[in-house]
Amino acid sequence: VKQTRGKDIVIDDIPVDDPKTYELFSKGQTTAVFQFESAPMREYLKRLKATSISDLSAMNALYRPGPMDYIEEFISCKHGKKKITYLHPLLEPILKETYGVIVYQEQVIQIANKIAGMTLAEADLLRRAVSHFDPGKQMQDLRMKFIRGAEERMGIPSDLGERIWELMAAFAGYGFPKAHAASYAVVGWRSAWCKTHFP
Repeated sequence: VKQTRGKDIVIDDIPVDDPKTYELFSKGQTTAVFQFESAPMREYLKRLKATSISDLSAMNALYRPGPMDYIEEFISCKHGKKKITYLHPLLEPILKETYGVIVYQEQVIQIANKIAGMTLAEADLLRRAVSHFDPGKQMQDLRMKFIRGAEERMGIPSDLGERIWELMAAFAGYGFPKAHAASYAVVGWRSAWCKTHFP
């Protein structure tokens, strides 16, 4: 850009609120945009109509085998076509940013910590055990600890604790770290901004 337009671009100063760049994403015109260029991703972006880096970060995390099953729910909840629901009110502050859908590993850790009173170290152990699909004794012990902790700590009936566990466990195996997804989304945003303003 400096050679052809005579302008210096400071990558870290690229704005994250540029309407024209969001329009590029909403039109699915993201060929050559880091992480957002595949044909199916471009179709999802057209329906998502992202309005924040957070939306793009979540889409980046969801666009993988497993979590892909939740993309439709994420988009529908964002646009109010589906009511955002939480199995328990304590889940709302954890899942509000992602429209009630578990998207990140950090959310799994927060759920285990806030609902079942697990320490962050125990919650991370749970995340790792689930992500390795370990159906053995450790997994069963963690499941019982979660359900028991939810009941004793928060008064959550065991059947509801079981449902929260199943929701969390179903996702944890595929979860993406938020820092990873957000970093990729920022690089994608910056490349889209450059494409928008300096094609």
